[in-house]
Amino acid sequence: MNRAPEIRQPFIRKGQPSDRDGIWNVFLTSVLEHFSTHYENAEALSFANSIEPESFDDSINTRPTLVAEEDGKIVAFGQFNAEQSEVVSLYVAPGFTGRGLGQTLLRKFEDLAQENGSGWMQMGSTLNAVGFFEKEGYKLSRMEQLQLPDGSSLPRMRMSKSF
Repeated sequence: MNRAPEIRQPFIRKGQPSDRDGIWNVFLTSVLEHFSTHYENAEALSFANSIEPESFDDSINTRPTLVAEEDGKIVAFGQFNAEQSEVVSLYVAPGFTGRGLGQTLLRKFEDLAQENGSGWMQMGSTLNAVGFFEKEGYKLSRMEQLQLPDGSSLPRMRMSKSF
């Protein structure tokens, strides 16, 4: 009797300062691969270059950060601003999309928002992720421009969900 190979789910845990480079790698590879469906190459490169690995040093220590890890490698991460009930970042590495990792991280942030007494959650979604958030019950509220350090801007959608 042949059995299908077991698909292991990555381990979800709280991010640590030592995760910085793994988090940055997921951010970089995700932007460079997934943005191409909705952004020009120059826009994706500008956004990818707008964040250095060191920029995650402070945010890992000051914001709730979750990582999904498989075989010792970070394959997804998210960061949450509890004061504004806002998902600051949510990225899944190429090759790991469609496995429920983004959904799992998002639900953990929703739980955290509710534990903090918030009845809603928001985010600025890049255009390539709008469909994902819509499937999770988020509604579009407006288009906005994310200003990047090089002077360019990146269109994104402000989205929210009430609980």
